[in-house]
Amino acid sequence: MLQAAKWGVPSASKANKTKASQLSDDEIRRRIFANASVLFPSSNSADSSYEIVYGSKPRTPSVPSLNASTVTLESPWQYAMLVRRNPSGEYTPLIKGQSWSTATPWSMVLQGLLDVTATAIHKKFGGTQMPPLGAVEELPRYSPVNIGRAE
Repeated sequence: MLQAAKWGVPSASKANKTKASQLSDDEIRRRIFANASVLFPSSNSADSSYEIVYGSKPRTPSVPSLNASTVTLESPWQYAMLVRRNPSGEYTPLIKGQSWSTATPWSMVLQGLLDVTATAIHKKFGGTQMPPLGAVEELPRYSPVNIGRAE
């Protein structure tokens, strides 16, 4: 016999998504800086401080053949960029986040930069291959019988 479908059953993936979207701006910044230290390691962390800068750029018309007088420009794009201060005092741009409409809150812009840094980490380390079998030293296997015995 068939049972009626139950709606509203919580999903583990839905719970994770709501937690990620409820992070404070400070927590998102902390995670961005942690990702930056993995992506762009530096031997002297005192001289290479990471900063998040915000910017905006005008939208270009999607159809360039229209007359400039008939084109209505939408609100500009806003974005966040991760930069590192050099010992000389100049800033080096490291990674730029996704561009969002200025109607979007800044926390979404920060979340976009966090997503970009997390994706970059995944691309950098997620594709590494496991070493072939026998290429590394094999660790001894332990069983409850030989634990604690000197061999």
